[in-house]
Amino acid sequence: MSYKEIPDVTLKMIIDSKIIKIGTKVYASSDNNIVGTINKEGAIILDIENEKRIFPYPSGAARAITKTSVNGWKFWKTLENGQFKELSNYKEKYKREE
Repeated sequence: MSYKEIPDVTLKMIIDSKIIKIGTKVYASSDNNIVGTINKEGAIILDIENEKRIFPYPSGAARAITKTSVNGWKFWKTLENGQFKELSNYKEKYKREE
Protein backbone atom coordinates (compact mmCIF):
# COMPACT_ATOMS: atom_id res chain seq x y z
CA MET A 1 0.00 0.00 0.00
CA SER A 2 1.40 3.40 -0.94
CA TYR A 3 1.20 6.46 1.24
CA LYS A 4 0.43 9.85 -0.25
CA GLU A 5 1.18 12.84 1.92
CA ILE A 6 -1.21 15.75 1.49
CA PRO A 7 0.59 19.07 1.93
CA ASP A 8 -0.89 21.81 4.02
CA VAL A 9 -3.43 23.77 2.02
CA THR A 10 -2.79 27.47 1.56
CA LEU A 11 -5.03 30.26 0.33
CA LYS A 12 -2.69 30.56 -2.67
CA MET A 13 -3.41 26.95 -3.58
CA ILE A 14 -7.14 27.61 -3.28
CA ILE A 15 -6.87 30.74 -5.47
CA ASP A 16 -4.82 28.86 -8.08
CA SER A 17 -7.56 26.22 -8.23
CA LYS A 18 -10.12 29.00 -8.79
CA ILE A 19 -12.18 28.10 -5.72
CA ILE A 20 -11.64 31.63 -4.31
CA LYS A 21 -10.95 34.70 -6.43
CA ILE A 22 -8.28 37.31 -5.90
CA GLY A 23 -9.89 40.28 -4.13
CA THR A 24 -12.37 38.19 -2.13
CA LYS A 25 -13.41 39.97 1.06
CA VAL A 26 -13.08 38.12 4.36
CA TYR A 27 -14.94 39.07 7.52
CA ALA A 28 -13.90 38.52 11.11
CA SER A 29 -16.23 36.15 12.93
CA SER A 30 -15.94 38.35 16.02
CA ASP A 31 -17.05 41.52 14.17
CA ASN A 32 -18.39 41.66 10.61
CA ASN A 33 -17.16 45.25 10.37
CA ILE A 34 -13.56 43.98 10.35
CA VAL A 35 -12.90 43.21 6.71
CA GLY A 36 -9.81 41.99 4.92
CA THR A 37 -9.04 41.23 1.30
CA ILE A 38 -7.29 38.19 -0.15
CA ASN A 39 -4.49 39.18 -2.53
CA LYS A 40 -2.93 37.27 -5.44
CA GLU A 41 -0.35 35.64 -3.14
CA GLY A 42 -3.12 34.27 -0.93
CA ALA A 43 -2.36 36.67 1.90
CA ILE A 44 -4.97 38.64 3.82
CA ILE A 45 -4.64 42.42 3.70
CA LEU A 46 -6.04 44.29 6.70
CA ASP A 47 -6.21 47.97 7.58
CA ILE A 48 -5.14 48.11 11.24
CA GLU A 49 -5.02 51.56 12.83
CA ASN A 50 -4.89 53.20 9.39
CA GLU A 51 -1.95 51.03 8.35
CA LYS A 52 -2.23 48.42 5.61
CA ARG A 53 -0.77 45.13 6.85
CA ILE A 54 -0.32 41.90 4.91
CA PHE A 55 -0.61 38.52 6.61
CA PRO A 56 0.55 35.45 4.66
CA TYR A 57 -1.65 33.10 6.71
CA PRO A 58 -5.26 33.34 7.96
CA SER A 59 -4.26 32.57 11.55
CA GLY A 60 -1.73 35.41 11.64
CA ALA A 61 -4.38 37.84 10.40
CA ALA A 62 -6.82 36.53 13.01
CA ARG A 63 -4.20 36.83 15.76
CA ALA A 64 -3.65 40.49 14.81
CA ILE A 65 -7.34 41.09 15.55
CA THR A 66 -7.89 38.90 18.61
CA LYS A 67 -4.43 39.26 20.20
CA THR A 68 -4.54 35.53 20.94
CA SER A 69 -3.94 32.26 19.13
CA VAL A 70 -6.88 31.34 16.93
CA ASN A 71 -7.62 29.10 13.96
CA GLY A 72 -7.76 31.57 11.05
CA TRP A 73 -9.55 29.08 8.79
CA LYS A 74 -12.45 29.16 11.28
CA PHE A 75 -12.12 32.86 12.24
CA TRP A 76 -12.39 34.36 8.73
CA LYS A 77 -15.48 33.98 6.60
CA THR A 78 -16.64 35.12 3.19
CA LEU A 79 -20.04 36.44 2.21
CA GLU A 80 -21.41 34.27 -0.56
CA ASN A 81 -24.99 34.58 -1.85
CA GLY A 82 -26.00 36.45 1.31
CA GLN A 83 -24.54 33.83 3.66
CA PHE A 84 -21.29 33.72 5.58
CA LYS A 85 -18.98 30.75 4.95
CA GLU A 86 -15.86 29.95 6.95
CA LEU A 87 -12.60 29.79 5.02
CA SER A 88 -12.35 26.21 6.26
CA ASN A 89 -15.18 25.32 3.82
CA TYR A 90 -12.98 26.33 0.88
CA LYS A 91 -10.06 24.38 2.31
CA GLU A 92 -12.21 21.26 2.55
CA LYS A 93 -13.52 21.79 -0.99
CA TYR A 94 -9.94 22.06 -2.25
CA LYS A 95 -9.01 18.80 -0.52
CA ARG A 96 -12.01 17.02 -2.03
CA GLU A 97 -11.20 18.21 -5.56
CA GLU A 98 -7.48 17.43 -5.48
